Amino acid sequence: MKVPAIYTYHTRLEHYAHFVPLPGMLFRNLISHALIKRFANKCDGVIVPTYSTEEYLRMIGVKTPTYVQPTGIEYQRFQEVNEDDIQRLREQQGLGKEKVFVSVSRLSNEKNIDFMIEAIDTLRASTDVPFRFLMIGDGHQRDRLQKKIDDLGLQQYFTLVGAVPPDEMATWYRLGDAFLFASKSETQGMVILEAMAAGLPVVAVRSSGIEDVVRHGHNGFKTPERQDKWVQAVKRLLEEDSLREELAKQALEFAEEFSVEQFATDVRTIYASTLALAEKKKNRHWDS
Repeated sequence: MKVPAIYTYHTRLEHYAHFVPLPGMLFRNLISHALIKRFANKCDGVIVPTYSTEEYLRMIGVKTPTYVQPTGIEYQRFQEVNEDDIQRLREQQGLGKEKVFVSVSRLSNEKNIDFMIEAIDTLRASTDVPFRFLMIGDGHQRDRLQKKIDDLGLQQYFTLVGAVPPDEMATWYRLGDAFLFASKSETQGMVILEAMAAGLPVVAVRSSGIEDVVRHGHNGFKTPERQDKWVQAVKRLLEEDSLREELAKQALEFAEEFSVEQFATDVRTIYASTLALAEKKKNRHWDS
């Protein structure tokens, strides 16, 4: 239609190769990168959520002007949760005085949930502090993951909650003492920002979408994809109350910078400047 187009790049396609009926490595290393490069270079602008994502696009040959703009979250919604609703949910889940870890994810291969199940199995053997892990989300791997939890005897530690309505998510986050994550396929990690908006420090596996969101030792910890390192970080938040409280406070302050209101203002500026640049190019073409 010959109108300016802006592409918001928010998914690392190569991490979803297992859904495509093609040889995995072929798709991961060639086709996905080529598709993204070709499409992005046809656009007038590209919005990405993190600097590490921008670096990836440059690496695969994207030349289009790129703008780093983290996606906004409804920060205020996480501050307005009713305490009675939290208590009701605690009772519903049978929670007592144990510490609560929360995670939110589709139950799919690229989310690395097996890693977390195995890590929780290691953690329970190395601490005397009681805890529960609530895994929120659903997906095609649910039955297999539940069997793994049962086989390891983790039923009292690890719960697959299932899908939760979006308007109830703020209450579920507020059940937690910390947020745990192991996915390597994120471009930003929206659920991490939402968890921080609920006052939860984070432990995540280091990946491109995590680098710009989790500030190590400030609002959480990011570790290599090594079970011993990840468990060590989780154990610190489990056992060191003062550390957890300090990181929780800093996570809350960090998340406030990513409100949807600020996002709307910034994106409006990006679209306006892209339109202006496209108009300038068109006038230059007619002048020539």
